[in-house]
Amino acid sequence: MSTALTVPAAIGQALRPVLRLMGPVLDVPATAEGRGGSPVVVCRASPAVVRRRVAASCAVYVAWDNRRGCRYVGSVCRQGPGAVGNRLAEHYAHRTAGLARRTSWCLLTVLPLSEGISLEGVRVAEGWTARLLNPADGSAHPRIDLTQTPAELVSRLVQQAQFTDTGGAVRDTA
Repeated sequence: MSTALTVPAAIGQALRPVLRLMGPVLDVPATAEGRGGSPVVVCRASPAVVRRRVAASCAVYVAWDNRRGCRYVGSVCRQGPGAVGNRLAEHYAHRTAGLARRTSWCLLTVLPLSEGISLEGVRVAEGWTARLLNPADGSAHPRIDLTQTPAELVSRLVQQAQFTDTGGAVRDTA
């Protein structure tokens, strides 16, 4: 028996523009990983459950309440497979907001990001996700350049790396 949850319809609809915009920077798994080729991991908003289900070390995560409303958007980029669950545990341990979060955050959707994405790329992905979902809680999201999507940022960073790797000579990528 599978313990994997499916994305509720209302949440899937809310995530659609996010997935469209962030598609190029998401880690889309093989069908064998249990997500059926979907970039979204859905699980109960429990640190232990998230640690078991999410292997990504860099991700954007969204907390949803029992009415399928977006409560919070955050991101994490740390070493190790328990990164998202560990970050969720920190949210729940917060001295003033922890109890309210444990009570209202029912479901977590996690958008694992491509391996090797930069911290700047993670922050841009979080900023765009927060802008599109307008979470009820949390307002300290990274500022974004409205003219630069996550995919454009990653493309620019790759080009910069290629320029640096060649000592300043432009590498032919055609």
